[in-house]
Amino acid sequence: MQTNFRMLFTALVTTALVGSFTVNFAHAADDTIKEKVTEAGKDTKRAMKKGARKVKDETCEMVNGKMKCMGQKIKHGAQNVGDKVEDAVD
Repeated sequence: MQTNFRMLFTALVTTALVGSFTVNFAHAADDTIKEKVTEAGKDTKRAMKKGARKVKDETCEMVNGKMKCMGQKIKHGAQNVGDKVEDAVD
């Protein structure tokens, strides 16, 4: 009788531990997926901003020439770097 009780107790403890680990890992996986989606959204936003700035720079150069647009090009380069740093911090 005592052997059956020990086996049952061991089985219950093992099941409880395995269940708790499974729930913790499943929760961690959900957080990871959410974080990945958020990160992908931020990367897409940064890439779109960078592309828009590049188009503005190219358009400015075509219309006004390289020398008149140099300040704007430097400003956009600094903004791109700032976005990259901000993304790295997050």
